[in-house]
Amino acid sequence: MFGWLAHAFATIRPSRDAVSWSISRCLVSMQGPELAARLPMLGSVLYLPARCAAQHSWSLPAGWLASRCELAPVLRIEQLIVSSMIGADGPREWIDGVDGQGNFCARVHLLPDTDYLAWDALLAGSEPLPATPLCPDHVACRASSAELVCFRTRRLGSLELLETVPLGHLSTLGRDIAREAARTAAVELASG
Repeated sequence: MFGWLAHAFATIRPSRDAVSWSISRCLVSMQGPELAARLPMLGSVLYLPARCAAQHSWSLPAGWLASRCELAPVLRIEQLIVSSMIGADGPREWIDGVDGQGNFCARVHLLPDTDYLAWDALLAGSEPLPATPLCPDHVACRASSAELVCFRTRRLGSLELLETVPLGHLSTLGRDIAREAARTAAVELASG
């Protein structure tokens, strides 16, 4: 349970100068349709689709539709790389979804308002990867945008539709973390 562990360690971390920062990572094999079906359980998250999402006409898996082009990359994911770090501004955890060639598709950030139990269930069966030194390439991503969302799936005839719904209440801390994560990814957080 990365989120709780990271939070516990945030209060006892050494000073910035005393350590070499690193990112803990693990790998989860999960196809896009399974991920799409499980994302609604998370509640509020920060979503960052790949830059190419807006220009690409992604081929979607059979039986699935995306309500907008920015959501299509989720359905192309074949593996999840889960990253967790404790930085100067506290703990952070996110999932990078990659396709079969290892290309970045989308990122989902854990927020204080996210359902932590659903997050942990989503990542059950993960395989640890070696910790990597903290560098800007691991924290930044090639995202086209950043938005606070709640995912939803619904049946549309014989197809499953992946869409987002407006957020309910989001904590001030959740908004602050989302703004900082978007800034780190060099995109502006969509208002909403």
